This record gives sequence, C-alpha cells and structure tokens, in this order.
Amino acid sequence: MRKILIFIPIIVLGCVNKLQEDRLYLKEIKVKNKAIEWFYYSNVSSTTADYVLLYDTINGKNDTIVNSTNIKDVRFSNDTITLFFYGKPKKYDDYLIIKKNIEYFKIKIDTNSVSKEPMPSRESYLKK
Repeated sequence: MRKILIFIPIIVLGCVNKLQEDRLYLKEIKVKNKAIEWFYYSNVSSTTADYVLLYDTINGKNDTIVNSTNIKDVRFSNDTITLFFYGKPKKYDDYLIIKKNIEYFKIKIDTNSVSKEPMPSRESYLKK
C-alpha cells in the first residue's frame, strides 16, 4: 500500500501542465508591438480548444480574442484580425459570441469554411 501512495504523487507531479511550455503553435503574426498567437495545448485529450491571443510584446500582457474548437485560420490585414471558422464559432457544443474589437484592431468573423471529415491535420510547432 505504501508503494502505491508514494507512486501516485510522482505520477501527479509528472502530469503538471507547464502552460507556456506546452503550447503547440499554429501561427504567429507580428503586428507593431503586438503579436497574434494561435495555439492549443496538447496533453491528454484528443480534442482541445484553440486559443487566439493578442500579446503585447512590451508589457507582456495577453488578451484572449477567442477560445474555440472550430477555427480554420487566422489572418491579419489593415488593422483587422480575420478569424475563419468551420461554421458558427463554438467551443465544443456551445456557440460563442466574439467581440468586434480588441484594443485598436477590428475583429472580422468568416463562418464559410467547409470541413471535409475528418478534420485536416495541422502542423504545429513549439516556441522557444
């Protein structure tokens, strides 16, 4: 019994999520002193929600634009962040309302992306 009690904390400590280090990035867009970061955490489950953050490189502040499970792409042009979704923006089974502005950027939503089952594989990378 004591062996089990010692082994359980070791397993738990080994599974602790080091959030910044466990991000798998799909895209980063540098804009002035900001960065738009699109990433997800790949740990235990096969489906995890993607995050799109606006990161201020000067003061290190993050502002979440969206946390969703059906993002196809993120683009930036003319002070507008365009988010492409497979259908209406949602997180698992719940639909999302996304703000129209973040700081001095406009946010545009495109819901016309079509998905062919299964979802296409995505190439991600670790940021160092």
